[in-house]
This record gives sequence, structure tokens and C-alpha cells, in this order.
Amino acid sequence: MSVGKKYVSNNRSPLISEMPYSISYRHSYGEISKFFIDLSQGKLLGTVCRNGEKHKNGGDLLFLPPRADCPECLSEVNEWIDLTDAEFRVYSFTHVYFAGESFLGKVPFTLINIEVVGYDNSYSKLISTLVLDDEGEIHVDREKVKIGMKVKPKFRKVQPEKIDASALYFVPAENL
Repeated sequence: MSVGKKYVSNNRSPLISEMPYSISYRHSYGEISKFFIDLSQGKLLGTVCRNGEKHKNGGDLLFLPPRADCPECLSEVNEWIDLTDAEFRVYSFTHVYFAGESFLGKVPFTLINIEVVGYDNSYSKLISTLVLDDEGEIHVDREKVKIGMKVKPKFRKVQPEKIDASALYFVPAENL
């Protein structure tokens, strides 16, 4: 059955119109620009608020992805912390079999929500790809992906002016 045939009577063809379009989008990363600039240089940064006496947990709060303002004490957060060599674990995951247009050619892939070991992760739930099954990248058997699995960050080479969160991905920290 062709597209639209189900909704058109047998004696009429559907009207189909094709209109190509292009859009240029200009986006500013504002106060967290440093996060994206450092991603392009192979570093993973977060921000930390050290006003522990004002936080529900009584201690520091880590933000990954970074935040410019603390949602608990409402202060400006301007301390950056390098997490590139931190210990990461899978907090949750999902296998993606259908995605938006820019990712359709990459399905199936696994999205993970990571936590940073040793920190209060209340506000640190970075979502990233575990691996994309592109040639040259590590292939992971989806059945072996587990909550609590150790992972480590990897970085795609991207020019700073073209950077986005897809420059970061994670691979298993140990052999599966």
C-alpha cells in the first residue's frame, strides 16, 4: 500500500507536495560554553556548588551537564571540575531502535544515563550514547549492558564552532 492510499478513495490520487527547506540556527551555550569548548579538546567538565550548608544533602552538589546556577541555594556556580578521569557507572539505559532524523542512520544504539562515583548525583544525570555502531568504534553486545556497569568517556574530534553533546560518548571501562 502506498503512502496515503489508505485515506483516499479509489477514484482519487492524493495530492503530494515536496518542499525542500534549509535553516541556519545560531545557538549560544552562554555560561556553560566552557563545557562544550573543552569537549572539543577531549575533556569532560562539570560544575560544583560548595554551599553544602544550604543543600538538602548537607554537602557539595555536582552538576553534569554543568549548570551556571544552583537550583537548591540559588547561588551562581562558577567552580569547574575536570571529570575526564573520574569513575563512571551506568545508572540507567535504553536501546534505541527509532530516532530523530539526524540519528536514523545510527540505529540501533544504546543511550545511557551515567552517574559519577563518589559524588551526590542528584543533579548529575548526563545522558549519552554508550556506543554507536559506526565502523571503527567499539561494538557492545546489548545483552551485556547492565546498570552499574563501569564506563569511560571518549570524544569525537569536532571543531569548537560545530560542537554539540554528540562529541561525547562512553565505552565499557572493562572488557565484556
